[in-house]
Amino acid sequence: MAGFAQTTINKITQIYDQWALKLPAEVNVRNVLIFCVLALLCIGTIMVASASMPYADRMHENPFHYVTRHSISIFVASVAALIAYKFPLNLWFNNTFFLWIITIILLVAVLAVGTEVNGSKRWIRVAGFTLQASEVAKLMMAIFTADYVVRRAAEVRNNIKGLIRLGVIMAATVGLVMAEPDLGATVVIALTMLGVFFLAGAPLIQFAIAFGAIIAAFVFLVLFEPYRLARLMSFSNPWNDPLGAGYQLSNALMAFGRGEWSGVGLGHSIQKMSYLPEAHTDFMLAILGEEFGFLGISTVLTLSFVLLVCCIMIGHRALKNQYLRAGYLAYGISIIFLMQILVNAGMNMGMLPTKGLTLPFISYGGSSLIVCAVMISLILKIESTTHGKNMSREESSF
Repeated sequence: MAGFAQTTINKITQIYDQWALKLPAEVNVRNVLIFCVLALLCIGTIMVASASMPYADRMHENPFHYVTRHSISIFVASVAALIAYKFPLNLWFNNTFFLWIITIILLVAVLAVGTEVNGSKRWIRVAGFTLQASEVAKLMMAIFTADYVVRRAAEVRNNIKGLIRLGVIMAATVGLVMAEPDLGATVVIALTMLGVFFLAGAPLIQFAIAFGAIIAAFVFLVLFEPYRLARLMSFSNPWNDPLGAGYQLSNALMAFGRGEWSGVGLGHSIQKMSYLPEAHTDFMLAILGEEFGFLGISTVLTLSFVLLVCCIMIGHRALKNQYLRAGYLAYGISIIFLMQILVNAGMNMGMLPTKGLTLPFISYGGSSLIVCAVMISLILKIESTTHGKNMSREESSF
């Protein structure tokens, strides 16, 4: 069973090698990834400006309030990405326990001195800006897991201890995230760690046990928390209570309906006029669909999935060249992007319950934007440092 994940990866490689298009040298995975990120950032900035202006004018008497803060976040994200790129990858991997401790401290700080918004304590206020610790936790746990499955490769593949050790770390981390509460981030972190654990060659039975435990915990958290259960029920048919539990989703669906094929035009959305609450955040895709229609949605999702494919290709090459930690980190980051794209698009379109997950590089949110930029920076670092074969043995038993 341990070789099942590797067999899957090899099959994907064969299909890719067989059907991959022969493109000019300039159209390489690195350049395509950078293009997708820049294109999404440009679209996101335009949409933040369009979707937030009515709300910003009413709440802050300044229509450019949110687009100004978004521009500052882009600048900070660029600086953070540049700094992260300057550090060698081994610096991250050699200090994973320290990074985990920092993550735990941030999550505890959120519960102790965090700012409460709409019943959730998810943000730490710093100099007029807010830091969402669960966004940092996603990246830190991806780095931690990528290093863990290589350091303890023998346990991961042959012994239940590998799952137990990782399970303890996962439980401690997601337990603090759930205390905020933030179910969306909890699911992303848990599935990212479990996905990397499986891809590293864990036995299928252990993966099934862990996945079953996560599903059972998710069901428990939903059934025994009234507001989560109400949200789940409203998602199945928001028109049962369009002015109550189904208010956000019903207005999002109306936005998509108005957009049709090509949209009503930039700035002409009606749903952003206080009908769809804080439309510039999690429901940005609905406003994009209203103003640019099916074509706009298709463009954004195509760019997002091309970005995702680039990350996977870079991770695959790193593993092929025996850069195990780097490869698993790239896969972990890919899982984070995949989860956020699917969940955000799904909840906007009424296919999933409402969750507070942003659409990478599109939605307003400084912490998410900065962490996404750092993740892309790490992917580019992996791409630039894993071209040749790795002559050193990464696996160890400490």
